[in-house]
Amino acid sequence: MFLNWRKNRARTAALLRRKAAHAAHPDAARDLVSNFPDEIWPGVGHVVAGYWAANSEIDAIRLIETFHCEQARIVLPRVAGPDVPLDFHAWHPEDELERSAHGISAPKKSATRLTPQLLLVPLLAFDDRGYRLGYGGGYYDRTLEALRAAGPVTTAGLAFEAQRVKKLPAQRHDQRLDWIITEKRAYRFA
Repeated sequence: MFLNWRKNRARTAALLRRKAAHAAHPDAARDLVSNFPDEIWPGVGHVVAGYWAANSEIDAIRLIETFHCEQARIVLPRVAGPDVPLDFHAWHPEDELERSAHGISAPKKSATRLTPQLLLVPLLAFDDRGYRLGYGGGYYDRTLEALRAAGPVTTAGLAFEAQRVKKLPAQRHDQRLDWIITEKRAYRFA
């Protein structure tokens, strides 16, 4: 109970920091491409899960489009239901998106489902151990646990440098990320 209270308090502070960073660095997304590590750069045909930025999340579209131009296969998440992992559906830059659960833009439900090899993850905050703070629904934690149980997957959180904190409250179900990429640098945790 106390840990949940601490997480909710951390979310409030993190959202304010992220909004300020977004306002101060509206073009930070282009730096994600420059800072993305070569060792996890996807190859031709690799399946990359991106996300369509909402609110003040750092925009992943430039990175996703770069991967698409280099012939990676792009998927975006859809909420399949409460308390279940996300589904990933194929997306092409010319495809229309629709509103899915929680108002998130997603490919049509009929789009092909694929399993990502590289997962780009939005977040509110991250710490020096590779933990992320999300919105509290547990969607990405459940998804990462399921993907890791099924086979190898690399996770890369995308964030503003201002979203970094020394230590976040973490519970047993919280999944660490392999990498965090910001507009300033890349952090490796794996």
